[in-house]
Amino acid sequence: MKPDRHPISQFGLRPARPEEFPFAEAIHIDAMRPLMLQLDAWDEPMRRAMIRRSFKAADSRIITLEGRDIGWMQVTERDADYNLAQLQILGDYCGRGIGSRIIRDLQDRAVREGRTVSLSVVRTNRAIALYLRLGFRMIDPKATPILDMVWVPEGLDR
Repeated sequence: MKPDRHPISQFGLRPARPEEFPFAEAIHIDAMRPLMLQLDAWDEPMRRAMIRRSFKAADSRIITLEGRDIGWMQVTERDADYNLAQLQILGDYCGRGIGSRIIRDLQDRAVREGRTVSLSVVRTNRAIALYLRLGFRMIDPKATPILDMVWVPEGLDR
């Protein structure tokens, strides 16, 4: 395993509050715009409406580093699955291993509870390489513009 490119201090996760939606929305829009533009599929009003409908503060955590909010994540619990609905980190903090550690922690939790982990990702997102390294597989590799991926713990038949 390669070490993180930029070693970082320990990051934190804290519960999100409903009034932090503008922060989450801004990071989401900034992350999604270039990815969807590459596919000629950017529709900002639709994307803003989608994030407004799907944001659930109770399922979300704000990612912090040295007292600064640097991203957010949202995990939805389902019967036998954790769905990583959002994981977005400000660009200056990407590539430092934060997302990897968050996902590994979620995978560890899933192993303990006998659950899978699922997520959806824009097919032009460089994070796909990370998800593959962490053992996720594509459900339908030909799907576009969004790929669904799943991680199944070893020994769990699903």
